[in-house]
Amino acid sequence: MNSALSLLPLLLLASIVIVWQILHSFNERAVAIARESCREAGLQLLDATVSLSRLRLSRQNQALAWVLDYGFDVSADGHTRAHGRMRFIGGALEWIDLPRGPDGSDLWM
Repeated sequence: MNSALSLLPLLLLASIVIVWQILHSFNERAVAIARESCREAGLQLLDATVSLSRLRLSRQNQALAWVLDYGFDVSADGHTRAHGRMRFIGGALEWIDLPRGPDGSDLWM
């Protein structure tokens, strides 16, 4: 009985490490997607950072899935700052939202 209880902290630590690695890999994917989307839109990804803004469980098609929302800052001219967002559901990119240009166009050019 004592040996089973002594394994509990080790299992908890292993679970925390696995979750951290999964979240880290999602963050790397989010940075790569944000960088590529900004490049295609002619925007600059500021600070090269993409941060996790929300993590939750949600019911998607009768199953539970993790929803991860990320935020990042972009600029068209290097002086002004605007906010972009993206969402992953169940490991897949659901959408990415880049700011609109001053003339209302979808992307700054």
